[in-house]
Amino acid sequence: MRALLCGVAITIVTAACGGGQPGEDGLKDSFAAQLAANKFVQGYERSADEMTFTGPGAEGGTTKWRVQIDSAVVEPNTGKDADVHPFKGTIKSSWFSDGQQVKPAGSRSNLPIELMSNGLSQECWGLWDKAASKWGWE
Repeated sequence: MRALLCGVAITIVTAACGGGQPGEDGLKDSFAAQLAANKFVQGYERSADEMTFTGPGAEGGTTKWRVQIDSAVVEPNTGKDADVHPFKGTIKSSWFSDGQQVKPAGSRSNLPIELMSNGLSQECWGLWDKAASKWGWE
């Protein structure tokens, strides 16, 4: 009986604390969902860490895009808002416009502004909202 009560107490404490650190897979899923939610993205499809869609081209017009998630890292947030956003997630990704990789130059992503309008680029980060139990990108 004592072991059962301890198990119940641990379960309640774990649930109340939000279950701990969010994982990399959830971070990738959130990145993909954020990309799909962009109003300039059409015909979005995802297969594992690769996403394809049609959207604004880097040189104007419309083009076919492919985005490959290269890495996802979740780490403690050491910023001043760590009590509200205890984790920072970083995604590094490769973006291809009509088969040609669009590489950043210094602090510029070289992606069309429309595709970056909801917080994504080749290297971007999100903060874990502890109260909502989800990643925020903007």
